[in-house]
Amino acid sequence: MNRPSVDPAFTFGVSLAISLVLWYPTLRGTMAGNIEITDAGIRYFLALAIAWSGTYAVSSLVAMYASKPRARAPRPPTDPATQAPPARRVEDAPLPEPVSEETNAA
Repeated sequence: MNRPSVDPAFTFGVSLAISLVLWYPTLRGTMAGNIEITDAGIRYFLALAIAWSGTYAVSSLVAMYASKPRARAPRPPTDPATQAPPARRVEDAPLPEPVSEETNAA
């Protein structure tokens, strides 16, 4: 099975940065002494799990769409004898010749 791959180091690195942003208010509360260290650790683990799953989902979608080849446009026929002449529109009808004043006077 040919599955699109996602770079695990990139996914983990991005998820670490996102988890730190998510966990920053808890870090400030922990440093101020308002949150227990074990609660802060559990919250960081949850922030890391949420960030990693979201990053992996987005990376997988991007890798899946990047691995699909583009559909090629159909080639026009190369033999001019097999090509049909271009269709004409009603508006393309030839205009009548302009009548000059010299021909009306005669």
